[in-house]
Amino acid sequence: MTTTAITHAPIVASRLGYGISDADQHFYEGPDTIVDNIDPAYRHAFRWIEVNGKTQLLLNDRLYKLIPNPTYDPVSAPGSMEQYFRGNNPLGKSLGQIAGAPIPLDPAMRYLEPRLRVLDAQGVDLCIMLPTQVLGLERMLADDPGAMVACVRALNRWTYDNWTWNIDDRVLVTGVVSLIDPTAAERELELLIEQGCRLVGMRPGPVKAPGVWRSPADPAYDRFWSKFTEAGLVLGMHAADTTYSDHLAEWGENGQWIGHKPSPLAEIMGIHTVRPVADTIAAMVAHGLFDRHPKLRIAVLELGSSWVPEVFQRMKIAYGKTPQLFRQDPVEAVIDHVWVMPFYEDNLGEIAKHLPVERLIFGSDWPHPEGFADPQDYIDDLVGFTPAQQRLIMRENLRTLAFG
Repeated sequence: MTTTAITHAPIVASRLGYGISDADQHFYEGPDTIVDNIDPAYRHAFRWIEVNGKTQLLLNDRLYKLIPNPTYDPVSAPGSMEQYFRGNNPLGKSLGQIAGAPIPLDPAMRYLEPRLRVLDAQGVDLCIMLPTQVLGLERMLADDPGAMVACVRALNRWTYDNWTWNIDDRVLVTGVVSLIDPTAAERELELLIEQGCRLVGMRPGPVKAPGVWRSPADPAYDRFWSKFTEAGLVLGMHAADTTYSDHLAEWGENGQWIGHKPSPLAEIMGIHTVRPVADTIAAMVAHGLFDRHPKLRIAVLELGSSWVPEVFQRMKIAYGKTPQLFRQDPVEAVIDHVWVMPFYEDNLGEIAKHLPVERLIFGSDWPHPEGFADPQDYIDDLVGFTPAQQRLIMRENLRTLAFG
């Protein structure tokens, strides 16, 4: 486990005059992260191979295509795809053309010590730190729960040894849990709690395992959620490759999420972001998760906020039709339990009509190319908010979520 000297000088973002609370920063795993830590019985499930001179990843003999270069060296520069995700691509360039030439991996993108110096320069005095590669594993390993559990255990072991879970209440590093095996999920959660983890990451969408589909609010997971809330943890639900990609195959398209090769239909349908989180929040409410676990707190990360108005409207209609099927107002349940990180392309003024400003959090997605090169630049997207509201979004709301 790494020991880090912590600076106690105030961290201030130069444009804002106060430190930023960033809900979505990432590290890039190394090729050895899982390989060197995985249970030997499952080494066959996670293998590196050479294909035409490029290093590629095989998951149970299936090629991992979510990330063009899964070694992350070289990698697209932070923020290099921002204009694309803002819908500003009049010349119809490809994602690769927009991102430009990849850059060598900066050690700060993988390791704690150099990353702390970057956070200082960014003016970030609190952040959630998430892995990257794991976001594409569960869908590909759904038919082999043992392999998925082994990969999660290996990643968490590496993360704890190289980062720890909590650096001076400044960097809250995400421990990952998959619900694919309820018993294994409880074991992993217990270890994370014992090690001092404060935030657990999970993908949205239904849970698929051999021969069964479950809602994350299924009573099969009640022991897990009880331990989760008793420990005071926060759930970070982050964009990932989900079974929603299969819907594209139903419409005659490739059902695999391939990085840097967007599908217009997937964009319009919100296959990778809007639909999974909208349905997951709906299922959590409709299946009574917040009723049974009233202390559960959720941060919706890199899934946007455009789903909020539609879901709230449908919840209001459902509640009006069948109030007897709900133990509480479903919209109020979401507001009580969920914090939302909007995309910069979202209409924040519209979202603020539905969610209290106190439930909006900011995330830069650094060092991913679809995020910001400089996290404090998000302030430019908050021009419709008062300075006090801007500070809530850029700083205070995440602190409230994390520390109460």
